[in-house]
Amino acid sequence: MGLSHDEGKVKPMKTVVWDWNGTLLDDVEVCIETVNAMLRQRNLPALESVDQYQNVFTFPVIDYYRRVGFDLERESFEALSEEYMRGYHERAVRCGLFADAEPGIKQLREQGVPSLILSASRQDHLRMQTEQCGCTEWFSDLIGISDIYAKEKLSAAQAWLRKNPQPDREMIMIGDSLHDAEVAEALGWDCILIDRGHQSRRLLVTSGKPVVSNILEAIPLILG
Repeated sequence: MGLSHDEGKVKPMKTVVWDWNGTLLDDVEVCIETVNAMLRQRNLPALESVDQYQNVFTFPVIDYYRRVGFDLERESFEALSEEYMRGYHERAVRCGLFADAEPGIKQLREQGVPSLILSASRQDHLRMQTEQCGCTEWFSDLIGISDIYAKEKLSAAQAWLRKNPQPDREMIMIGDSLHDAEVAEALGWDCILIDRGHQSRRLLVTSGKPVVSNILEAIPLILG
């Protein structure tokens, strides 16, 4: 019992590392509203659909800003980021978790699989949102970044691992972007992507990672 018949070794315990925005937090519409308000103020074409948004959004976010039409020769990325975050947080109070987040995480917990969050959100913003959603205690840790510029989150994960080594655990990243797959690949983690967040299935499948439509579809893959 507890042995892999394929390898004859004890199976490592699993930990699930969740992305936050677009994976657990249902905030895509708010993100579109926020960037569209900024685009209209500059007489730039607004994004017309979730599908269009999912196919232009990318990390680092500075590249996304260029794709939607902001002129970074005339305006600084830092100023645009501050304007975006003000608008986002004004609207994000309306956001909640995807309906399957709580039952999915509960099912994992019942199977002895802990969860933590790794996000490209600033650390204090991440905690504020998990508190607003009433889910902070579901997670063994919250890992955010130190600024609002969402360049990447690999370095935050690496810093956390230096303080919290996980040599005997199988880490599984659950996210909604190619950057989640890149982080998992760099760290030697497994990865499952969900296609209802910030990037489209068309983009996500290029990672070669499993792509599902919701959290409950991911659970059997995690526990398998």
